[in-house]
Amino acid sequence: MFGYIRPVKSELLVKEADFYGAVYCGLCRYSGKHLTHFSRFLLNYDFTFLAVLRLSLAESAVTVEKKRCPYSLKKKPTVCCDDVFAYTANAFGLFSYYKLEDDLLDGKGLKRLGKKMLLPFFRRMKKRCNKFPEMESMIRTPIEELHRLEAEGCDSPDRAADCFGRLMKELTAYGLEGVPKAVAEQCGYHVGRFIYLIDAYDDYGKDAENGNYNPFLCKYGSPAEVEAHAEEIRQTLIDSMNVFSHSYALACGPTLTGLNRIVFNICDLGGREAVGQVEERKKNRTTTKGT
Repeated sequence: MFGYIRPVKSELLVKEADFYGAVYCGLCRYSGKHLTHFSRFLLNYDFTFLAVLRLSLAESAVTVEKKRCPYSLKKKPTVCCDDVFAYTANAFGLFSYYKLEDDLLDGKGLKRLGKKMLLPFFRRMKKRCNKFPEMESMIRTPIEELHRLEAEGCDSPDRAADCFGRLMKELTAYGLEGVPKAVAEQCGYHVGRFIYLIDAYDDYGKDAENGNYNPFLCKYGSPAEVEAHAEEIRQTLIDSMNVFSHSYALACGPTLTGLNRIVFNICDLGGREAVGQVEERKKNRTTTKGT
């Protein structure tokens, strides 16, 4: 499930990379304890990024402790911040459930059957996502709207991506006020738009083979035409992350802290690297087919 929003760790200071890892561990630990152990296997970098962004914008009190990981059996640095992790874990659990429902509507054959078998586990997780009652409609409504657009064969990538952008805008800004809220709304919208579009760009070949909806296929008509407009798509993706960077800069001030450096690394370097990785996979698939 997605996972495109991640840092380029080689460009972080060691302590920043360690802190990012500790955020991931803290969110994983919180989700496993308060949702279900099953959630630990679903956690991805996109929601770790949401946690980092919320930690930064909400200026939450954070402690780092060494705790034993139940899987590696080693003690690891772990961020403790229950208010941010409670929010992020609930968002992650609800989104995972509604994403699975959406996949079931589109799925076919054995792949659909496999996902249907997972539904009871996701339902159990959803029941425990009850700390923020408003959150369910924040996630469900735009996903349902997106599914309607997909069912209609919407040929506007921007219109389809707008649904996911609004979803992330609401999630990122929830509970914030003033400048942090305004910054969070812009950041959330553009990172959501980026995630939707890069996922569609990554999958257009597979979607063409399987007869699945893809906004770029609907707009351009064929994989070959999507490829012909690759530079235009790439620039659209980079533009979304540039707007994110400019919006987040409003909250930073003249001095970059460790958290700010991590966020900028993810949205600037990480966004560009994600686009590059998608293009590399596309090139490898083309080479494989040609041999």
